[in-house]
Amino acid sequence: MTAYGVLRSEWVKFRSIRAMLGCLAGAVVAAGSYGYLFGMTAAREYLGGSATDRAAFDPTEPAFRALVLVAVLVSAVGVLAVTSEYASGTMPVSVTAVPGRGLLVGGKGAVVALTTLLIGPPLALLSFTLSQAALAAQGAPSVGPGYPGVPGALLGAGLFTGLVGLYGMAFGFLLRRSAGAISLGTFLLILPGMASLFPKPVAKWIITWWPSAAGSRIFAVHPGTDLLAPLAGAGVLAAAVAVLLCAAVAVFRRRDV
Repeated sequence: MTAYGVLRSEWVKFRSIRAMLGCLAGAVVAAGSYGYLFGMTAAREYLGGSATDRAAFDPTEPAFRALVLVAVLVSAVGVLAVTSEYASGTMPVSVTAVPGRGLLVGGKGAVVALTTLLIGPPLALLSFTLSQAALAAQGAPSVGPGYPGVPGALLGAGLFTGLVGLYGMAFGFLLRRSAGAISLGTFLLILPGMASLFPKPVAKWIITWWPSAAGSRIFAVHPGTDLLAPLAGAGVLAAAVAVLLCAAVAVFRRRDV
């Protein structure tokens, strides 16, 4: 089968997965609802803060927080693209039709990456819009999508979700079970949120270098200097995903389906 044929086949399989629509719809709901809630929380902090706190208030800071939670559902999209075939027993058929297993992984990865890449900016825009609406409704400062740095953050969100989709796909090949792959993938994605449980040096390392935390820097409008620069953070996430994908291909080539 040609590369184009593999892509067509993988797209048909991808859009036929029932749970996929639920994950994508859940990502939309999560981006909107959490974006609004984070905006409300930031507005209360602004209204209750001191004059110094108000002067330093950044209305873009809560705008994209929701994407870290949305990443859990985006990762599940990548997982299901693989594990649905194992669950339905169609993976042996796919391997027979496409003996080159690297080509099969590449075709599936292209579909997952393109889909999750394209949904990133709209999800980020939804989170941004509702967070700013929440700020404005409470009388806190807010900005529009044309504010300096915001367009770049919106585009960066696409790169983030695209990489997270491939991250989930790699776990799907490595573990072959939806529950296990989604559970482990989710734990590793949200680990930076538990950084305060660790000693300070470890916590600092996690929030700086852990792939999901580093990758989220790409949609920081005002990145500052305490953590990685946006492109450096994206590079850390991309490197981690590349390692996982290489491991997934190696395991998939050696293991019986």
